[in-house]
Amino acid sequence: MSPHQDPLQSTAPAPAAAVSAADAVTPAADAVRCAAAARPLAGGPADLGATTVEYAIVVLAAAAFGGVMAAVLASGQVQELLMGLITKALSA
Repeated sequence: MSPHQDPLQSTAPAPAAAVSAADAVTPAADAVRCAAAARPLAGGPADLGATTVEYAIVVLAAAAFGGVMAAVLASGQVQELLMGLITKALSA
């Protein structure tokens, strides 16, 4: 070992990768495999995409509920009730 060589580095050559011709992936075979993976399943489940629709319905329902709550809170009677509760809580 020379004085300038790192003692933690191995001086043995790295083993050659053992790849046979059967294991090698050609670009054409890789493209076929990618196209098959991207193709939708023929005769797949009928509810494909149902989760996205469910989320959309939940978001619309939440927006509608928020609109109703804003309208209720903007009414005069509810504002008086809330101001009475806040005043009572702060004075106690």
